[in-house]
Amino acid sequence: MSSNSEEESSGLKSEPSISYRESFHSQYITLKTIGQGGYAKVKLAYHRLTGTPVAVKVLRKKQLWCYPVMSEVDIMMMVNHPNIISLLQVIESEKRIYLVMELAEGQQLYQYIRKAGHLQEDEARRIFRQILSAVSYCHELGIVHRDLKPDNIMVDGSGKVKIIDFGLGTKVKPGQRLSFHCGTYSFGAPEILSGKLYDGPKIDIWTLGVVLYFMVVGKVPFDSVSTRELRRQVVAGKYTVPSNLSEELQDLLSHLMTVNPKYRPTVTEVMAHPWLREDLEASPNHCEEMVPSLPDPAIVEAMEYVGFQAQDIKDSLCQRKYNQTMASYCLLQGQALQGHGCTTRAQPMNPGVTPFPSLEDPAAFPLELRRRGSEPTLGRLLRGPATYGHVPAYGQQAGPHRANTKPKRYPTRQITSASWAPSHRRRTPVYVHLSL
Repeated sequence: MSSNSEEESSGLKSEPSISYRESFHSQYITLKTIGQGGYAKVKLAYHRLTGTPVAVKVLRKKQLWCYPVMSEVDIMMMVNHPNIISLLQVIESEKRIYLVMELAEGQQLYQYIRKAGHLQEDEARRIFRQILSAVSYCHELGIVHRDLKPDNIMVDGSGKVKIIDFGLGTKVKPGQRLSFHCGTYSFGAPEILSGKLYDGPKIDIWTLGVVLYFMVVGKVPFDSVSTRELRRQVVAGKYTVPSNLSEELQDLLSHLMTVNPKYRPTVTEVMAHPWLREDLEASPNHCEEMVPSLPDPAIVEAMEYVGFQAQDIKDSLCQRKYNQTMASYCLLQGQALQGHGCTTRAQPMNPGVTPFPSLEDPAAFPLELRRRGSEPTLGRLLRGPATYGHVPAYGQQAGPHRANTKPKRYPTRQITSASWAPSHRRRTPVYVHLSL
């Protein structure tokens, strides 16, 4: 096993290889700040061309130089999975980097569980499989999340999962051991709370066990107002097992929360567990890419109508340039998949409150921590009906002099493309809406 520390692997962090010298404000209407951390703000914005709401994480470049880990920008440019929030565009200015993301639907898993009390095993299994699918995908790419708490997992009305906030994520080599202690108290693995070097993927596995326990029980397995007592509980690995849980689920929890990381299973081994194999046929596994390699002719035709070039669209998708063309295509694709005239509204969900205490406060947690200021999660939002092409009432600009400003309305024009979707889909026309 390699003992390279995380600081020694900082060469993995790279500057974006593409020039993002596009203007953010010429493409997006900023509505309000929905979260703020030590190094970033998250803003709700509208894409001017399509009228689609997006979440934008604004990183201040002057504070990024000291990060000893692979940047969130690089990680998000690597991932492309239906259960992971999608990066649409990266815009770089002299002082800032804008990460334009899809706006996660639904609510945090934390709130979902709090409302339900706890989940029955069948529902927990459906949700956990999706979480596991995303984590498996990340681990195959050598990416570890390191903050897989229920606050960073979104669940929509149909039970679909999106993992968000890779602000503490990093890229690791096989056998590499990390030293950057980060995460959340109640979800931290024993080796993290003990201040030891650790295996990144095994940290995610432990956290998955705590998340699964929280889903089926309604509380975390390790909890105390005293940091010392909490650390003692986690290092001992002792927790109460409700008698109503099936034997298979109890066995899975014990495997996930194995104190010695050497004996903790890999994500592949977890996926083969009998509890997760039950009723597997009833849960189709759709692992389609969120950003397609080949463009839909109908969407290309609609984009050509307003001045985009077909070859540039194809190149932007194939090469994943994360530019204006790629973002416009993905947002229009989202409209087409939802159906013409359908969109969503976003509302902040008290982004200043973190239900679970983090390892961020050195006064409360005596280990030497160098955790970045926790950037606010992108998904602390609820989405409901709205209409493309105008800014709804919730979208008033933040600021003391604009509090009473009435939302502006923007004219829309519907473009109906006569082109058909690819042959493997239903042959129905694609309708997209462009704000002119």
